[in-house]
Order: sequence, then structure tokens, then C-alpha cells
Amino acid sequence: MRIHFATSEVFPFVKVGGLGDVAQALPKSLARRGHRVDLFFPRYTGLPAGRTVARLEVAAGRARARFEVADQGDHDGVRYYTVGAAEQRLWDRPEGYVEKNLASFVLFSRALARLAVSPGWRADAVHCNDWHVGHIPAYLRRRGARCRTVLTIHNLAYQGLFPQSLADRLGLTGYGAGNLLAQGIAHADAVTTVSDRYRDETLSPLHGCGLDGLLRSRGEDYTGVLNGVDYDHFHPGADRHLPARYDVGDMAGKAVCKAELQRASGLPVDADVPLIAFVGRLVKQKGVELLLDSIDELAGLEAQFVVVGTGDRFEHAFARAARFYPNIGFHPDSAERVARLAYAGSDMFLAPSEFEPCGLAPLIALRYGSVPVVRRVGGMAQTIVDTGLGLSFPGNDRAQLLGALWEGIERYRAGQGWARLRDRAMRARFTWDEAARRYERLYRPAAVDAAGGKERGR
Repeated sequence: MRIHFATSEVFPFVKVGGLGDVAQALPKSLARRGHRVDLFFPRYTGLPAGRTVARLEVAAGRARARFEVADQGDHDGVRYYTVGAAEQRLWDRPEGYVEKNLASFVLFSRALARLAVSPGWRADAVHCNDWHVGHIPAYLRRRGARCRTVLTIHNLAYQGLFPQSLADRLGLTGYGAGNLLAQGIAHADAVTTVSDRYRDETLSPLHGCGLDGLLRSRGEDYTGVLNGVDYDHFHPGADRHLPARYDVGDMAGKAVCKAELQRASGLPVDADVPLIAFVGRLVKQKGVELLLDSIDELAGLEAQFVVVGTGDRFEHAFARAARFYPNIGFHPDSAERVARLAYAGSDMFLAPSEFEPCGLAPLIALRYGSVPVVRRVGGMAQTIVDTGLGLSFPGNDRAQLLGALWEGIERYRAGQGWARLRDRAMRARFTWDEAARRYERLYRPAAVDAAGGKERGR
């Protein structure tokens, strides 16, 4: 099959959150299974110009917008393309979790939809990711295109909400005109989210973010497909970001990484004290308010804490805590090298999210021998709690959080038992193979229809 993969970010070109890792890994897995995968993302300022391979026009209300498609080369068997306006900059920088650049993403979606049905570019399926490209299924459906569309919801809380005046200017009409994600849910042939547990949660008013009724209306067309980890990319035995490499059976390098993380964080270098890391966006969803509410008690535990992340609302509070408490370090940074050092140098990985669609960070932490301590929600309940690969707590409560951390500290001091838990965590595998197979089945009906009953190959 020929698959178009539409996303707002992809590592290593641009990464805001977990979608950047997903967009790099899933298409790669699909390509390994013999499919032709073309990946499209916005031409942000500062990205390579690439080689222009297509030009097209799309409606922008009463006006027209001209777009250029630039080839950015082959990566792991996937062809990467940037798409941008020919005459102006639509995106200065990615805003994956901020609902800005709404009009730009509508036009981007229209350009990709036009491309998917153009001679020489025709796709059997278009895989749309999150609200940024939620307009694609609606645009194709209203024009009677036979191309199959799959929409994956990576985080239901971000929906691409439009003021009516802007929707009118762009000519958005019909159901979901003011909500890009709702457009995608209503019109895609299949809708997925990134874990079975989160799928079930989003069907309730508590976690449905106002779209639970729409999601329930999709019935069996709404499924959970668990994300995976690209173990070629996240591998402590081959990670060029680390000061030393290691793996199960030879853990000396992890001790080196721990000492370097302690030094870089302004903490005493001590191999015996448990080091607990948090890596993620500093937003309410990730449970950072619970961390800050518990900061005095956390500082009183016989452990060290390192927080890595950015988010203007909370950065100052964590910076103050790091200055005040000798066992807390803070890195207001989202650089990949800092995150990798935190995974590798920590003994435990803390993820106290209020909700978590998948929880890629704890899965990555497993491979680096950092035992997750997670709140029992969403994908983390499925991957960490149900498998016994880490520790957990059920609610948004300080006592429960501290209790789980205290249990982890006690088990760490137990020595041999901790080593067995750590080694089991490092051997766990959540690959992309099963996800790729499941998406393949969602894409396939279009390929069968387009070929008159015979599936088209690469």
C-alpha cells in the first residue's frame, strides 16, 4: 500500500512531545513491512529547504493559497516531505500542544488532502495525527474521495478550537466546523487512540473532554492501538548521547551516567542514594501541580530528585525548589541529550500524570533501567501496572504519591531484589510490530477497493 502519514512534528527534524517519536517510529515499522510511506510535516522556519517536487493551490476562504512540497530525503525507508506556503511563512515554530496557527493547519490539511488524490501521489490511506490535520478526513469525505483515512488521537485535551469568525473566513461548514479534532473523529473511516485503556477512559464524560458522545457514536470504528518504542533509537548500549553505555549484564556504564547526572544537576555524587527523575512538559496534565504541592515532603525523603522539562507557568517554582533543597535538581530544558541522561542516570522514573494517553516516557525509562513510578491511569496502567514492571499509586493525592516513592526507596535499598526488578524492566519490549499490523488492517480496505479487489503493494 501507499500510505501518507500527516503530522505536525517528527524527530529529528522537530519534536515537541511524544508525537515526534511516534511519527519517526511507526512509519519506519510500516516501511519495513513492505509499504510505501510518505511522511508530510510543516515547513517550519529554520528547517532545510529541501528539493521542491510539487506545487498546488488550495482554497483559503475567498482567496487561494499556494503550497510547495519539498523532498527532505529518505529516512529508514520512509520518504520525508515538508509542506509550506510558497509566498509566506505560516509557521515560525512548532506549537504542538498550543492551539495556535489554526488557519495555517487548515490550509496545510487541504494541501495534503489535494496531494493524496493527485496523479503521481495517490495514496491508498492517509494517516492523520491529532487536531492539526483533523480537517483532512472531512475535506476528502466532502469531495467524495475514495482514499481511506485513519485519525489517531494522541491527546484528546487538545482539539484545535476555532472562533466562529475564523471558521467563516476559511469556509469551514458542517459538523465540527469550529473543532478540527471533532471534524476528524466525525469523518475519518477509522479513529484510534494510543492505548486500549485510554480509549475506554475517553468514552466517559470524565475523560472525554466534551467529545465522549461523538466517540461513542463511532462504535467499533474507534479502537485503541498501543504505541511502541523504537529500540534502535532508544538503546543504552548504543546511545551516543550518554557519557557511558551499558546494558543488562554490564551495568557499569549506568553508574557513570548517574554520577554525571548528579554533577550536571548540582547534586552530591553518591552511588548509594536513589535518584528519581521526572522528564516531560511542565503542564498540569503531567501531574506537576501534585509534585509542587508535595515538594517539602519529597525533599524530606532519603533520595535525590531531578526534574527535566519546560513550561513557563511552573519553571520558576521548580527553579526555586532546586535552589532551596540540596537534593533537588532542575533542568529547564527539552534537549534530547538532557532527557537521555535523565533516563540513564536515574534509578526511578516518576510519572504522576492526571491522565496519560500512552505514556511513552515510562516505556523508554524501562529500557534504560529506570523503574517507573506511575499514576494508575491510561496507557501507564496498561503497560506498567498490569505487567508489574514498576510501582504505582491510584489517585491525585500526596499521601499516595509519597507512599509509592517510599516503597520504591525501600526496595532500592533491598539490593538484589531491586536489581532483579531493574533487569526485568530493561528486558521488557513494547515494539511497534503489533501496532503496525493493526494499522495495516485499518488501512487495507482502501487498497482492496482501489485495485478492484486486489491489494496494491509497494
